[in-house]
Amino acid sequence: MHGLSRTAAARAAGEWLERLGAAAYADTPMARLSKGSSQKVAVAQALVAEPELLVLDEAWTGLDTVARAELERAVAERTAAGGSVVFVDHDPRRLAGLPDATYAVRDGCLVPCDVAGPLPSGPHVTVEAQGPPGGRLPGDVRRAVTSAEETAPGSYRLTVPAPRSDVLLRALLAARPPWHVVSVAPRADTPGSSR
Repeated sequence: MHGLSRTAAARAAGEWLERLGAAAYADTPMARLSKGSSQKVAVAQALVAEPELLVLDEAWTGLDTVARAELERAVAERTAAGGSVVFVDHDPRRLAGLPDATYAVRDGCLVPCDVAGPLPSGPHVTVEAQGPPGGRLPGDVRRAVTSAEETAPGSYRLTVPAPRSDVLLRALLAARPPWHVVSVAPRADTPGSSR
């Protein structure tokens, strides 16, 4: 499958089915699965080989809340790893503020939409991070965040949508040399957080 060995493909498939909440259906024929469970399996199939180009056609449709959030994390992981994701969705708020380009179909034509504007709605996380002496913020970290403010030489306050926080933390800790994560907290203006 996608050039993976049988062992690697089975391991990756198991991991994705687990992440999407469908591990219990690994040995169930597709014809016996519900629409939502079938959708989880289809998403897992698309993600198994960590593709450089991931194309999703209404992939969130039929997924439960946990699986939708996991798919958003998967999209963030693919882009943080340098991959490209193209997706079609009827919800204009899907991954709000995160796509590099957004298009709409109007009168049978594909037209670009203005994606500039306020920060995406929804919960955000603020991460305080310290880099190595003279270190610059890694590019994959910059792609994952909504904003990056250098608070002192080599120290940054990073704001990231909550579903992408795991991707950001992984990118900081996997950087060479690694970065030190000083603190992680809900953004002060996120509804329900304390100031």
